[in-house]
Amino acid sequence: MATDARALGTHEAITPDWETVKAWTKATFTRERMAEVALCAATVTVTGAVLLSLHRAMEHYIILGF
Repeated sequence: MATDARALGTHEAITPDWETVKAWTKATFTRERMAEVALCAATVTVTGAVLLSLHRAMEHYIILGF
């Protein structure tokens, strides 16, 4: 297994630069696709937060009528 000498002892050489990632994203995807991905990520995040809150509420609180 070969290792890049610049990667030894630092994490900066291994992880991509944020500007490089942004440039690749802009060159690869359209603005509409980036908006769709952002909307999807936000939807999944909010849904997860709501479900986690509901799960905690059902564990710790008595729900009348059941």
